[in-house]
Amino acid sequence: MMINRTYQYTVNYVVAELKQLLKEDIPQEYKDWARDGITYVERNPDADVLDFPNNIFAYMRKDPMPPMVRELVEGIYLQGISKGSGIAACNLGALYYTGQIGEQSYQKAMDLYEIAADTGDIQAIENLGYCYYYGRNCEVDYQKAYECFAKGAFRGRIISLYKIGDMYKNGYYAEKDPAQAYSIYSRCIDMINNDPESTKDGDADVYIRYAECYLNGIGCEPDILKALFWAQRAEYEFRVRESAGQPFARHGIEWAVKLIAECRHILDRVVNIQQPS
Repeated sequence: MMINRTYQYTVNYVVAELKQLLKEDIPQEYKDWARDGITYVERNPDADVLDFPNNIFAYMRKDPMPPMVRELVEGIYLQGISKGSGIAACNLGALYYTGQIGEQSYQKAMDLYEIAADTGDIQAIENLGYCYYYGRNCEVDYQKAYECFAKGAFRGRIISLYKIGDMYKNGYYAEKDPAQAYSIYSRCIDMINNDPESTKDGDADVYIRYAECYLNGIGCEPDILKALFWAQRAEYEFRVRESAGQPFARHGIEWAVKLIAECRHILDRVVNIQQPS
């Protein structure tokens, strides 16, 4: 992917574009992004051009970017990629992966993740693992997925670690081992307890897996009350994500609600059996 603009993006140019966005009929969250970007430069004279699109993720909702925002964000990222920025390639790939840039393309996402992975960007390596795991623009390849997730887990990435747990649970590339899967999920819980801020992106996903283990006895003794507890925590965190506009949170909510209903059904049945006739 190449820059298709004749000028280079500078901080002053981007600020001028952000000021123009404030005058346009665009969703409020993008005006908030523009306004905060202008303020950021006023407070940080050494601001980098890549700071602007990197910060947009905190403001996006489910809808695709307006064309004028897309042009600015994509242009800055392409410029960053031409200068060897793995973060720029990874973040632009994420926008194509989710379709939030206005076009959903696993092909472009994977191409960009590969560019970023070549620079050693661990987020991109983890994202490639997802592409191989689910066959997004490629054949499902659990070995390559495992290798990507192993690199992420080694670098302390909780998402990579719980995906390795999934592979042990399902027998994907790794030999099926429910006890090992449960042990890995437990390590993830410890990571969340020890550093809740850095693991925030993976907490709900870990909670839902822990709930499933306790509900179905995956690597542990079944414990329906524990299953209910973790499923409810997962639902809450997934709903927080959805309110922040994360595109895949709805699937997690539906999964959690299903597990909660199963737990309540089992618990109510036990109570009814124990009631005197």
